[in-house]
Amino acid sequence: MTHVSSGLLSMLPLGSDPGLRLQTGNDQALLGDLYLSRRWAEVSAVPGWSDAQRRAFLLSQEQLQRSHYHQHYPEAAFLIVDYAGTAIGRLCVDQDPSAVRIVDIALLPQWQGRGIGSRLLHAVLHLVDSQGLACHLSVEHSSPARRLYERLGFQVCGEAGPYTPMQRPVGRSQPPHKEALEA
Repeated sequence: MTHVSSGLLSMLPLGSDPGLRLQTGNDQALLGDLYLSRRWAEVSAVPGWSDAQRRAFLLSQEQLQRSHYHQHYPEAAFLIVDYAGTAIGRLCVDQDPSAVRIVDIALLPQWQGRGIGSRLLHAVLHLVDSQGLACHLSVEHSSPARRLYERLGFQVCGEAGPYTPMQRPVGRSQPPHKEALEA
């Protein structure tokens, strides 16, 4: 278990809502559902494909993403977000000596907009602040999550294809939890 995963697991233990647990091989269906929910609309625009073809394509893309994450972030904490005993999302966080990277944060659509993502981000940022580290992430240009990241102190630090890299500098204090959830 990585330092970052043990820190996050202690901040959001199983039994709290949301809670976190280590990802296992039994979570493949959830990971597939998360990927499908995030990419279905864009693949639906491809003419001539049946829903079965779209689903098969997206599930193969999810496997490639999973492989990419494990190759490029081998020490990352691959965590499952749990709410009232139900797996509802994923949080993948990587740490090096100078920074923490939020590799992926995703919730199933029916769990979005409830403040759960904000609570997860606050836990990560609390851990980052306690260690005096910067925090990095990348967000799709059109993602509504970008506004949340900006409220939490992340700043744009370049352009990378369809993603915008963002960084929250060392020492950037975050707004109070309640304020962020109301925004």
